[in-house]
Amino acid sequence: MRQLTAALAVAAAGILVTACGGGNGGSTASSSTTTTTTTPSKPPLAQAALANLLLAPADIDSALGVTGSKSDRPIDAPQNDSPANVFPKTYKFPDECMYVTGAAEAPVYAGSGYTAVHGEHDVASLPPGSNEPDPDMTQVVVLFPSAAQATAFFTTSTQRWPACANRQDTVPGEADNPEIQWKVGPVSTADGVLSTTTTVTASKNGTTMSQSCQRALTARNNVVIDVEVCRKDPGNVAVSIANQIGGKVDKQ
Repeated sequence: MRQLTAALAVAAAGILVTACGGGNGGSTASSSTTTTTTTPSKPPLAQAALANLLLAPADIDSALGVTGSKSDRPIDAPQNDSPANVFPKTYKFPDECMYVTGAAEAPVYAGSGYTAVHGEHDVASLPPGSNEPDPDMTQVVVLFPSAAQATAFFTTSTQRWPACANRQDTVPGEADNPEIQWKVGPVSTADGVLSTTTTVTASKNGTTMSQSCQRALTARNNVVIDVEVCRKDPGNVAVSIANQIGGKVDKQ
């Protein structure tokens, strides 16, 4: 069970995120207005302001419905834990799905013009004996030189995420690795927040574990906010957190 849990955690960390509740393969991708709440009239935030934008532990507890959440890893650069890196080399993860993988992935932000990254991975432990993966959250703020550049990154994302909407596939198990099925739900752009849901299921020796995640992306002023929440039912939590962080940006 420990190996299966670890494999599922790795897979979930490298697979997508969020907004229309659970990965429904039969739904159609939705796209409303892509207007963000960016406020170009305000001066751009400086890098020093990023440290005050993340949610505090008490706010994370409230958002996730847990107690005792804590950061177990700071994030000061784009990440390299995408499915293309963690899945077996014999499996080809779809290139068009790279944009909807985990928050702040290096291949997605490469060449975008960002100047700084600040974030953390937060986790909360469930009671002993629980068969569910511990809830976790990744919250990242990415600084761009101007609001226009942050908005451009968001706009590009709204154009690329739908290519992986309502997709699913199975990664064959091999050696000590379980079989992993991943699903991506509809992609939504509502009220300036891009989101989608993903579900990862790992199976080995008759044992199955699943975890669902929601990912949310938005831009405020010259900051892109990238959030992923994984728990039994992520609902619209990542979108809510992205908006909370956005509110902090708006007050700067």
